[in-house]
Amino acid sequence: MAAKKSAKKEVAEAAPVEVITAFKGFDKEMKCRGYQFEIGKTYHHDGEVKACISGFHSCENPLDVLNYYSLISDDGQLNKFAIIKASGSISRHGDDTKIASATLTIEAELKLPELVKSAIKWIADACTTTEPAASGNYSKLAASGDSSQLAASGYSSIAVSAAPNCTASAGKNGCIALTRWVESEKRYRVSVAYVGENGIEENVFYKLNDVGEFVKA
Repeated sequence: MAAKKSAKKEVAEAAPVEVITAFKGFDKEMKCRGYQFEIGKTYHHDGEVKACISGFHSCENPLDVLNYYSLISDDGQLNKFAIIKASGSISRHGDDTKIASATLTIEAELKLPELVKSAIKWIADACTTTEPAASGNYSKLAASGDSSQLAASGYSSIAVSAAPNCTASAGKNGCIALTRWVESEKRYRVSVAYVGENGIEENVFYKLNDVGEFVKA
Protein backbone atom coordinates (compact mmCIF):
# COMPACT_ATOMS: atom_id res chain seq x y z
CA MET A 1 0.00 0.00 0.00
CA ALA A 2 1.46 3.29 -1.06
CA ALA A 3 2.25 5.74 1.68
CA LYS A 4 0.24 8.86 1.68
CA LYS A 5 2.13 11.97 0.81
CA SER A 6 1.87 14.71 3.38
CA ALA A 7 0.20 17.78 2.04
CA LYS A 8 2.25 20.96 2.17
CA LYS A 9 0.45 24.00 3.36
CA GLU A 10 1.35 27.09 1.48
CA VAL A 11 1.32 30.04 3.82
CA ALA A 12 1.36 33.44 2.21
CA GLU A 13 3.84 35.73 3.89
CA ALA A 14 2.28 38.93 5.06
CA ALA A 15 3.86 42.11 3.80
CA PRO A 16 5.89 43.84 6.52
CA VAL A 17 4.02 46.64 8.25
CA GLU A 18 5.70 50.01 7.82
CA VAL A 19 6.43 51.57 11.20
CA ILE A 20 7.67 55.15 11.22
CA THR A 21 9.22 57.03 14.12
CA ALA A 22 7.80 60.53 13.98
CA PHE A 23 6.89 63.51 16.13
CA LYS A 24 3.61 65.12 17.07
CA GLY A 25 2.48 68.38 18.64
CA PHE A 26 -0.39 69.01 21.03
CA ASP A 27 -1.85 71.84 23.03
CA LYS A 28 -1.11 72.24 26.76
CA GLU A 29 -3.71 69.55 27.60
CA MET A 30 -2.22 66.98 25.21
CA LYS A 31 -5.05 67.51 22.73
CA CYS A 32 -4.80 67.80 18.94
CA ARG A 33 -7.77 69.35 17.15
CA GLY A 34 -9.91 68.54 20.17
CA TYR A 35 -8.88 64.86 20.32
CA GLN A 36 -7.43 63.81 23.67
CA PHE A 37 -4.18 61.81 23.61
CA GLU A 38 -2.23 60.12 26.41
CA ILE A 39 1.37 58.95 26.72
CA GLY A 40 1.72 55.19 26.25
CA LYS A 41 -1.57 54.67 24.43
CA THR A 42 -2.23 53.46 20.86
CA TYR A 43 -4.97 54.91 18.67
CA HIS A 44 -6.59 53.47 15.54
CA HIS A 45 -8.37 55.24 12.70
CA ASP A 46 -11.03 53.43 10.67
CA GLY A 47 -11.50 54.43 7.07
CA GLU A 48 -9.44 56.29 4.50
CA VAL A 49 -6.09 57.73 5.52
CA LYS A 50 -5.10 60.88 3.67
CA ALA A 51 -2.64 63.56 4.76
CA CYS A 52 -4.33 66.79 5.89
CA ILE A 53 -7.76 65.17 5.62
CA SER A 54 -8.06 61.98 7.67
CA GLY A 55 -6.03 59.74 9.96
CA PHE A 56 -3.63 60.61 12.77
CA HIS A 57 -1.07 63.21 11.78
CA SER A 58 2.60 63.57 12.74
CA CYS A 59 5.89 64.74 11.19
CA GLU A 60 9.07 62.80 10.48
CA ASN A 61 11.19 65.94 10.89
CA PRO A 62 10.73 67.19 14.48
CA LEU A 63 10.95 70.83 13.41
CA ASP A 64 8.14 70.43 10.87
CA VAL A 65 5.87 69.94 13.88
CA LEU A 66 6.38 73.65 14.57
CA ASN A 67 4.51 74.42 11.35
CA TYR A 68 1.39 73.18 13.10
CA TYR A 69 2.07 73.73 16.81
CA SER A 70 4.27 76.62 17.88
CA LEU A 71 6.37 76.34 21.02
CA ILE A 72 4.05 78.74 22.81
CA SER A 73 0.30 78.95 22.23
CA ASP A 74 -1.63 82.18 21.68
CA ASP A 75 -2.54 82.29 25.38
CA GLY A 76 1.12 82.09 26.43
CA GLN A 77 1.09 78.42 27.46
CA LEU A 78 3.75 75.93 26.38
CA ASN A 79 2.47 73.40 23.88
CA LYS A 80 3.45 69.75 24.25
CA PHE A 81 5.36 67.46 21.92
CA ALA A 82 5.94 63.72 21.76
CA ILE A 83 7.80 61.03 19.87
CA ILE A 84 5.38 58.57 18.31
CA LYS A 85 5.21 55.44 16.19
CA ALA A 86 3.02 55.64 13.06
CA SER A 87 1.93 52.46 11.29
CA GLY A 88 -0.78 50.88 9.17
CA SER A 89 -1.87 52.88 6.14
CA ILE A 90 0.47 55.83 5.59
CA SER A 91 -0.19 58.95 3.51
CA ARG A 92 2.50 61.59 3.00
CA HIS A 93 2.13 65.34 2.62
CA GLY A 94 3.86 66.94 -0.36
CA ASP A 95 5.12 70.18 1.21
CA ASP A 96 6.98 68.83 4.26
CA THR A 97 7.44 65.60 6.24
CA LYS A 98 3.89 65.55 7.59
CA ILE A 99 2.23 62.13 7.38
CA ALA A 100 -1.14 60.62 8.20
CA SER A 101 -1.38 57.11 9.60
CA ALA A 102 -4.08 54.62 10.54
CA THR A 103 -2.36 53.73 13.82
CA LEU A 104 -0.54 56.03 16.22
CA THR A 105 1.29 55.13 19.44
CA ILE A 106 2.35 57.96 21.75
CA GLU A 107 5.69 56.79 23.13
CA ALA A 108 7.05 59.64 25.25
CA GLU A 109 6.69 63.36 25.80
CA LEU A 110 9.60 65.49 24.63
CA LYS A 111 10.68 68.67 26.36
CA LEU A 112 12.22 71.39 24.20
CA PRO A 113 15.87 70.28 24.61
CA GLU A 114 14.86 66.72 23.68
CA LEU A 115 12.87 67.96 20.68
CA VAL A 116 15.87 69.98 19.52
CA LYS A 117 18.25 67.03 19.93
CA SER A 118 15.87 64.85 17.92
CA ALA A 119 15.79 67.54 15.23
CA ILE A 120 19.58 67.72 15.11
CA LYS A 121 19.82 63.98 14.66
CA TRP A 122 17.15 63.97 11.97
CA ILE A 123 18.84 66.77 10.04
CA ALA A 124 22.29 65.20 10.45
CA ASP A 125 21.00 61.90 9.10
CA ALA A 126 19.32 63.63 6.16
CA CYS A 127 22.11 66.02 5.19
CA THR A 128 25.66 65.64 3.93
CA THR A 129 26.89 68.97 5.33
CA THR A 130 27.54 70.10 8.88
CA GLU A 131 27.33 73.81 8.13
CA PRO A 132 24.73 75.38 10.44
CA ALA A 133 23.03 77.44 7.73
CA ALA A 134 20.05 77.08 5.44
CA SER A 135 18.61 79.34 2.76
CA GLY A 136 15.59 77.47 1.43
CA ASN A 137 12.07 78.68 2.14
CA TYR A 138 10.52 77.06 5.24
CA SER A 139 13.94 75.71 6.28
CA LYS A 140 14.49 74.69 9.88
CA LEU A 141 17.62 74.51 12.01
CA ALA A 142 18.33 73.28 15.52
CA ALA A 143 21.33 73.30 17.85
CA SER A 144 22.13 72.10 21.36
CA GLY A 145 25.84 72.90 21.76
CA ASP A 146 27.01 75.89 23.83
CA SER A 147 27.56 79.10 21.82
CA SER A 148 26.08 77.57 18.67
CA GLN A 149 25.33 79.87 15.75
CA LEU A 150 22.34 79.30 13.49
CA ALA A 151 21.41 81.07 10.28
CA ALA A 152 18.20 80.23 8.43
CA SER A 153 17.67 82.87 5.77
CA GLY A 154 14.80 81.42 3.74
CA TYR A 155 11.23 82.73 3.87
CA SER A 156 9.34 81.50 6.97
CA SER A 157 12.45 79.72 8.26
CA ILE A 158 12.77 78.58 11.88
CA ALA A 159 15.88 78.56 14.08
CA VAL A 160 15.70 76.81 17.46
CA SER A 161 18.41 76.37 20.10
CA ALA A 162 18.38 74.73 23.50
CA ALA A 163 21.95 75.79 24.24
CA PRO A 164 23.35 78.60 26.42
CA ASN A 165 24.94 81.59 24.66
CA CYS A 166 23.54 80.65 21.27
CA THR A 167 22.92 83.21 18.54
CA ALA A 168 20.50 82.80 15.67
CA SER A 169 18.97 84.60 12.73
CA ALA A 170 15.99 83.94 10.48
CA GLY A 171 14.73 85.23 7.16
CA LYS A 172 11.57 87.15 6.28
CA ASN A 173 8.51 85.95 8.20
CA GLY A 174 10.80 83.61 10.16
CA CYS A 175 10.89 82.61 13.81
CA ILE A 176 13.70 82.32 16.39
CA ALA A 177 13.41 80.35 19.65
CA LEU A 178 16.26 80.54 22.19
CA THR A 179 16.57 79.20 25.72
CA ARG A 180 18.23 80.54 28.87
CA TRP A 181 18.83 79.02 32.28
CA VAL A 182 17.14 80.85 35.18
CA GLU A 183 19.19 80.01 38.25
CA SER A 184 16.64 81.29 40.78
CA GLU A 185 13.99 78.99 39.31
CA LYS A 186 16.33 76.07 38.52
CA ARG A 187 14.76 75.69 35.09
CA TYR A 188 15.06 76.71 31.45
CA ARG A 189 12.92 79.46 29.96
CA VAL A 190 12.14 79.79 26.24
CA SER A 191 11.93 83.11 24.40
CA VAL A 192 10.42 83.31 20.93
CA ALA A 193 10.82 86.15 18.43
CA TYR A 194 9.13 86.67 15.09
CA VAL A 195 10.88 88.50 12.26
CA GLY A 196 9.02 91.70 11.49
CA GLU A 197 7.58 92.06 15.01
CA ASN A 198 8.94 94.05 17.98
CA GLY A 199 11.94 95.29 15.99
CA ILE A 200 13.28 91.85 15.02
CA GLU A 201 15.00 92.17 11.65
CA GLU A 202 15.50 89.50 9.02
CA ASN A 203 18.95 87.88 8.66
CA VAL A 204 20.29 89.63 11.77
CA PHE A 205 21.81 87.56 14.58
CA TYR A 206 20.21 87.79 18.01
CA LYS A 207 20.93 86.45 21.48
CA LEU A 208 19.09 86.64 24.80
CA ASN A 209 19.93 89.05 27.61
CA ASP A 210 19.63 88.15 31.30
CA VAL A 211 15.87 88.72 31.36
CA GLY A 212 15.13 86.79 28.17
CA GLU A 213 14.84 89.69 25.77
CA PHE A 214 16.25 89.48 22.24
CA VAL A 215 19.22 91.74 21.58
CA LYS A 216 21.46 91.95 18.55
CA ALA A 217 24.50 89.70 18.89
